[in-house]
Amino acid sequence: MPLKDELDILFNPKSVAVVGASANPQGSFGGGTSFLARLQRIGFPGKLYPVNPKGGIVLGLKAYPDLQSIPDPVDLVIIAVRADRVPQVLEDCISAGTKNIHIFSSGFSETGEEAGLQLGRQIIEIIQRGSLNVVGPNCMGIWVPGSKLTGWGAKPDGTGPLAFISQSGGHGEIITSYAQGLGVYFSKLVSFGNASGLQVADYLEYLRDDPDTGIIALYLEGIKEGNRVMQLVKEINRTKPVIVWKGGLTDSGSRAVSSHTGSMAGEKKIWDGFFAQTGAVRVNSLEEIVDVVLAFLHLTPPRGRRALLLGGGGGNSVAYADICSRQGLEVPPISDKTREELNTFIGLAGNSTRNPLDVWDVQGEIDLFRRAMTLAVADPAIDLAIVDRMVGDFFEDGDSDGAKEKRQHDINDLIIDFAKNNPDNKPLVVTINMYGNDRYSAALAARIRRVFTAAGVPAYPSPESAARALSRFIQYHEFQTGNTG
Repeated sequence: MPLKDELDILFNPKSVAVVGASANPQGSFGGGTSFLARLQRIGFPGKLYPVNPKGGIVLGLKAYPDLQSIPDPVDLVIIAVRADRVPQVLEDCISAGTKNIHIFSSGFSETGEEAGLQLGRQIIEIIQRGSLNVVGPNCMGIWVPGSKLTGWGAKPDGTGPLAFISQSGGHGEIITSYAQGLGVYFSKLVSFGNASGLQVADYLEYLRDDPDTGIIALYLEGIKEGNRVMQLVKEINRTKPVIVWKGGLTDSGSRAVSSHTGSMAGEKKIWDGFFAQTGAVRVNSLEEIVDVVLAFLHLTPPRGRRALLLGGGGGNSVAYADICSRQGLEVPPISDKTREELNTFIGLAGNSTRNPLDVWDVQGEIDLFRRAMTLAVADPAIDLAIVDRMVGDFFEDGDSDGAKEKRQHDINDLIIDFAKNNPDNKPLVVTINMYGNDRYSAALAARIRRVFTAAGVPAYPSPESAARALSRFIQYHEFQTGNTG
């Protein structure tokens, strides 16, 4: 069977066996029993088989002493036993005719100790001899909302076009919650750990042709087959944006990589060349991955890098302009004609109709604010817009009747409508500004951000994150067109 067909089964299994499930799980995570319980709670539609040498009943299911005792074919085996028992379980997989395996167990090359290194070499030999499709070891494995194969991570709220391939299980768990909270949903997620079996390139080849995947994000520490990966990323990136967070490029990070997955991190200059040749989008955190994905999901490519900044106040406007310039965006002056029209209804005292636009007088008035946005965004010097929203306006003193809060919600609705329907079709994003850093303000800012992202308008927690995401989004399209300035 071609590898693609086998991976179709891996991502969409109709039966899962969990080796190491126990009626009395030990440890804080519960090992294999935790996977089994989560699959039951999420409503996995296929058959579940606990495997434990003692047999018995585990979570209401009959447990089998070994894989060969299971009467039906098994599409996926999850191995959660001590490292020294893993080789025999892999041999059992070969005997049972099971090809797709996730090894949750750790204690191999990542330990740096001879016993772990030897076990790592042993399982690689078995994997290659049996032509097994192994995810791991030392990883969380597969998370696929569409097939309800979600035995870890956040409960899936839906499916979407983002695939995330991560050497870290922790990053995978965090992003399932963080991204979904902003309306970003997944086609597939793979935590692959030490990569003793399937490699990054294998996942990329599969996702290249996966109709459910439109954007691919990678967290990498060290990889094998670097040339193959580079060629695949270069090819895929033409039609599906590829976002890469490369960990371990500092001396400290490189040492941490070695102890995490037993990988060699690679030199920074090599990865600089990788990004220059492939055009992949370079990021440095999970938050940046989601920031850039929001732009790809909801924005059309702008004509250039010339940004309108709207809001902020005098000092903030200066700071925001500096931030945009540092991220590679331009903040050009708008035309005299546009300024003259703005000045007909915006008082100059305490305001500025230059770019950045500091127009507090009209930001609370729906009709005037719409008119200001329409005029400024339409200016021929502008390619895109960043609108700043101040969270403090939502809970001003004297708002006992909720009128001010309602007005702010109405303005949000106006911004959303304008972002999606402005006559010049110029992309617009929002930043969420706060007066303070207390928990109430932070929670309110997060809620307002979700309002915008749920409506299909990228919203960012700071001017830096907005400018950075926009710059990387633009850079991707510049690379595709050969227009890199």
